[in-house]
Amino acid sequence: MTRRQFLTGLCFLCIFGNRVLSYGKEGKRLVVFIRYRIEPNHFSNVVASFKRKMAQLGYVEGRDIEYVDIVTRSADRRSVPDVIEAVLKYRERADLFVTSGWVSMYARRLLKDTGVPQLFVPVLKSVAFTMLPSVTEPPNTNLSGVYLMYPPEKILMLAKEVIPAIERYAYVYDSRIPADMTFKHAYEELSAEKRLNIGLYFFDLAKGADWVVSMLEKERIQGFGGIVGVFKNRERLSVLDVPIITSLTLDIEQDEIAVHVKGTNIVAGLFNSFGYCGQQAAVMAYEIFSGRKSVGALVPEPARQVAFVNLEAAERLGLFISFNVLDAVDLIVK
Repeated sequence: MTRRQFLTGLCFLCIFGNRVLSYGKEGKRLVVFIRYRIEPNHFSNVVASFKRKMAQLGYVEGRDIEYVDIVTRSADRRSVPDVIEAVLKYRERADLFVTSGWVSMYARRLLKDTGVPQLFVPVLKSVAFTMLPSVTEPPNTNLSGVYLMYPPEKILMLAKEVIPAIERYAYVYDSRIPADMTFKHAYEELSAEKRLNIGLYFFDLAKGADWVVSMLEKERIQGFGGIVGVFKNRERLSVLDVPIITSLTLDIEQDEIAVHVKGTNIVAGLFNSFGYCGQQAAVMAYEIFSGRKSVGALVPEPARQVAFVNLEAAERLGLFISFNVLDAVDLIVK
């Protein structure tokens, strides 16, 4: 062996030694969750469902697999330093990172050249596109995951069904929240055809919920929706009799929707179970750990989508919901 070959080999061990040791330590895999404080449960259903499914697949916590669960300090960009710190701390030891929501983008920057598998569980489809060129082809990199589908055009279609005469719809967002901003761009990029002859307005909650309420009234908005910001301010935004047709991005299960829309103006929307996303991700992790597929061969998967109508809010706001709408949705809240 030449001196150069020896030094190259020594350098390799210095860089990857920790990873080799982590794979072999007691035969356990190490999975690191990074999630942020989105109301009401901070992606806890993702974690719990992932663990349950992995146990069913033979990876028992404490025996076959260990978990590190990191919850960042907030739902906004103040969480970025927490994400960076977690990735730097564990990327030489982790067998898999599971990142939830927009923080996935920041973890991605530090993981893309490492070879460490990363699963986004879940992210908005538009966020997935910031990290991958396609969600329908094998990624051929160390990133895959589960994405949420709240197509703006589908929200507008639902709004049109619930309010046939609607001409003015507002996307209400909080410019301090990355998920809200990503979805705002998706609305802005809608073609005229997909806007269904509905005029779009954009109001920023960073200016205050009272300001948004005043703009909804001033611009004679007939329906509005959003992502994180709208849910956080749902009670304040319900002071006007303006229907909310929205994307319900909550870490709850389907049978809890009625509780979270009660007393609000949320008339209809789209919902994805975060718990089910955790199960989907666990199957993907099993494929990776068992050697059946590499992460680069795992095509990202769409979450299971539910459309719902809240008849209590519709009746209170004087909206007639047709039988066609009732027949088309998956869930009716009475």
